[in-house]
Amino acid sequence: MRYLVVPSQETETWKEYLVSKEWLERKYSIETEGENRAIPLSNLFPKIAPMELSNFKIIEKDAPSISPNDYLGYLKMSLGDVTYNKFEKFWPQSFDQIGEVIIIKIDNEVENFSENISQSLLHQNKRVTRIFQDLGVQGDFRIRKLKLIGGEENLGGETKIKENGVEFLVDPTKGYYSPRLATERLETLECAILLKEKLGRELKICDAYAGFGPALMPLIKEKKLVNYILANDLNPKVTSILESNLINNNKENIEFEIKCEDAQKLINYTNYKQLFDLLLVNLPHSTIAHLPSLIGLLNNNSTSVLRAWSIINLKDVANIKSQIQELFLSQKYSISKIIVEPTRTYSPTQVYTKIEIWTN
Repeated sequence: MRYLVVPSQETETWKEYLVSKEWLERKYSIETEGENRAIPLSNLFPKIAPMELSNFKIIEKDAPSISPNDYLGYLKMSLGDVTYNKFEKFWPQSFDQIGEVIIIKIDNEVENFSENISQSLLHQNKRVTRIFQDLGVQGDFRIRKLKLIGGEENLGGETKIKENGVEFLVDPTKGYYSPRLATERLETLECAILLKEKLGRELKICDAYAGFGPALMPLIKEKKLVNYILANDLNPKVTSILESNLINNNKENIEFEIKCEDAQKLINYTNYKQLFDLLLVNLPHSTIAHLPSLIGLLNNNSTSVLRAWSIINLKDVANIKSQIQELFLSQKYSISKIIVEPTRTYSPTQVYTKIEIWTN
């Protein structure tokens, strides 16, 4: 590549001159050349320098490599323009990053290029150690089937993340975790603090579908907020990691218990009935159907709170709110505040909805 070498103090003058002629190569930077500066020249610069530049040297040197701005840039470099452009509309535009793991969906049309895609992602994301292809949700636990397509094979799927100031482990090959719900989990902490202030004592909390425990992590970090936790999940591969997370982050020495069973059967334990001040229910596809079996876990002798999340049809939001009110009244709970609020779109007709109920 050609460069125009000019005295350092005249760099801006000659740069502006080259710009006016469209002779400046903008994608490369000006280089130091001894005590002078070398300005990159575009392909439009004439083969023979014009008279006004005849006193300056024109040199040839290798242009510095330019790092792409995203993984698609690396992919294009890897495949070349012809192949990249041929399949341009099929390349994945987004992916999920969970700690040191990336999960990406790949269309059938470009599945043969999965190794190129994974290597491009690893180039772009230096902290990432593994790339998994998402093959869809499967099984009773609705776990994504993940195929390792890049990175270190001996690490499995476990990775450490930091959310709301707390570090804990997750493994997306064993259970569900979404970093997109971090804000909702922080709101749960704020709700719990308000409830504690109202009750004037530490809380008993049940997370009926706890997963790896992300909703519980900020709660147990807060000083003198929690007295007792029941963390339940039906998936035994998840509860072992859940237990580790609770132990590692339990700086307040909170009493906790872990169950691994159908949450709808928790009410069969006499000591759990009407025990909990705060009940968390996050099983979005089944929350509404499971609520009748779970409400009886809430304390009915003082104010208690249900925080739940559900995927429902947008047109049914008002109707669901009425159903929940009737359900609480049928189990002799009076309601002081009820929120049934869509927070984001899940599909063209469905919304991810936050449910928050405060009893008297």
